[in-house]
Amino acid sequence: MQSLEQKQPTAPAAHDAKAEQILAAAREVFLELGYAATSMDQVAQQARVSKTTLYTRFPSKEELYTAVISAECERRGLRFAAEMFDGLPLREILVQVGRRFVDLVWSEAAIRVHQSVAGEATRMPLAAQLYFQAGPEQGIASFVALFTRLAERGVIATDDPAFVARQFLAVLQGGSYCQLVLGLCPRPTEEERYAFVDKAIDLFLHGVAPATR
Repeated sequence: MQSLEQKQPTAPAAHDAKAEQILAAAREVFLELGYAATSMDQVAQQARVSKTTLYTRFPSKEELYTAVISAECERRGLRFAAEMFDGLPLREILVQVGRRFVDLVWSEAAIRVHQSVAGEATRMPLAAQLYFQAGPEQGIASFVALFTRLAERGVIATDDPAFVARQFLAVLQGGSYCQLVLGLCPRPTEEERYAFVDKAIDLFLHGVAPATR
């Protein structure tokens, strides 16, 4: 198996219309067929570009796949800089990033990718590795950086911000998420999703112990 240690997803150059066209086409093909069954020829046909154009921008299927996942995370606002939230109240920060996270992982596209990767993981572990490195791993890193900054600024009290960040993400994968992944319920509306985020954040911040008087 090709080593992927520390390999970063390929991002299209700024304002590269062809790269964006390829990514949009690849997204549809990967969603329909999964990683293993998708070929670069199919992506080129879907994007209506030559194979030379495709391979110039994305030299391999692995790089194309990770670029598609990374672009979706970027589009959903999950490639944020921790300092962009400086000055906001803690709850407002958590609501903003929590909504972004839930909007992504509860989306139809993300659920389909998760189902596909889980189904392919045993016979195609490379797909799972690529998916994790381009999506969850980088997303976790953004949240760890945010909680580390909050701790350094004294906004939260913890000596292990990485653990806190991971627990925050775990809280946001409750609710309907398991049923969604299993195809057992429709996707909640925006109002329902955001109500869940609000309640999850209040629980995360205050816990269940009664307030001391």
